[in-house]
Amino acid sequence: MIEAITFDLWETLIQETSESARKVKEARIRNLYMLLQDQGYPGTLERVEAAHEEVGERLQGIWTRHEDVGSEGQVQLFLEALEDGWEVPQDRMALANLEWAYVSPVLKALPVLNQGAAELLNGLREQYRLGLICNTGRVPGTMLKIVLQRLGILEHFDVLTFSDVVGVRKPDPQIFHLTLEPLGVAPDRALHVGDNPTTDILGARGVGMWAVLIGSPEASLAEDEKVRAMEVLGELPRILQEVQG
Repeated sequence: MIEAITFDLWETLIQETSESARKVKEARIRNLYMLLQDQGYPGTLERVEAAHEEVGERLQGIWTRHEDVGSEGQVQLFLEALEDGWEVPQDRMALANLEWAYVSPVLKALPVLNQGAAELLNGLREQYRLGLICNTGRVPGTMLKIVLQRLGILEHFDVLTFSDVVGVRKPDPQIFHLTLEPLGVAPDRALHVGDNPTTDILGARGVGMWAVLIGSPEASLAEDEKVRAMEVLGELPRILQEVQG
């Protein structure tokens, strides 16, 4: 009997358009550059953009180990990536302003809800405890809570787990256990929905949860009676009915 459902966030419940991604990146780089100029930074906008890209490469290495760092840590990586010979500001307010410049652009170019996401969550809320397990990127959990609120779905979740907050990423078993424990549900009574065969499906199955892969119904996973696949979110109620027997 399934008692709780957890969801991945990006590409499962919400998605970033190419246009919004471009706007967020450009705003982040521009805002950082303007603040750095106020601190006496002598470099160019192009150098700031290069440091931004270097941070992305370093984050990929961290994420490969299923580890994570918060936005404060990402800003420190960014400052380290800038040209040598410039004294990095140590003023707490200056660093806080840089962090805000780094994380806030998403609020000006919000991602969009996947079709049927709000209606699905609203219907499931009556019967199941709901959780969110999100591997964050440049946008930390603190900002994503605001995003979810503005998109009208924050209230549906009993538990929110963001990798930058807990320090580990899917498919690490710990991030699933950190979600299931406050939900008060054993793994074999919980189902996880996500779009990534490795981080979502194998991660959930690794702790004994049921799993549903969205968007890739033809994906060939190991034969497993506790794994299902669907093309769109609207198919989940049918799958739940099937699983519940």
